[in-house]
Amino acid sequence: MADHAKPRVLRVFVGDRTTAPRPGADTDDGIRAAVTVSDAIDTFLAAVDDRSARDRRGRPYDRRTARDLRWCLAGHVREALGAKPVDAVRRGHVEALLAELGDDGVSERRCRAVAAAVRALYDDAVVRGLAHGNPASGVGLEEDAATPPAVGRGSERAISLVLRGATVGFLLLALVFLTESL
Repeated sequence: MADHAKPRVLRVFVGDRTTAPRPGADTDDGIRAAVTVSDAIDTFLAAVDDRSARDRRGRPYDRRTARDLRWCLAGHVREALGAKPVDAVRRGHVEALLAELGDDGVSERRCRAVAAAVRALYDDAVVRGLAHGNPASGVGLEEDAATPPAVGRGSERAISLVLRGATVGFLLLALVFLTESL
């Protein structure tokens, strides 16, 4: 009774030292394989193309999203971060990239797409064991603190009031015509 299969079951879930290390994982002598961001981009985009990469919901990327990922990662991200080792990129690097893009006149929508592409790249890199964490997590999601949330709402409110007034006017006109026809 003292000799049961529990240690064998634990070995299955925890693993033992006889399994081969994942690509980019720490080796026994403590040296981490130097995988650059450019290499990770190539690997990730290949996985997106063959539909083996999954989004945060566990679904393969659709064609439009794959096209956006390719545009963002192969262009802006590879240019700015491509030579760095994947595990050396920090949140400040991603924020600096987005700030530089904003200063160069890239739209806010496109900057958010670049941030989402870097998040997707690092989600995949974490799964593959190439990075310990996602430096783009939470970057580009929050609204700019200098811009109050009500900016642009004044014109929307004015349009709403004009449309309501026009609707009331048409209803009164219809009521007048209805009463005259009786």
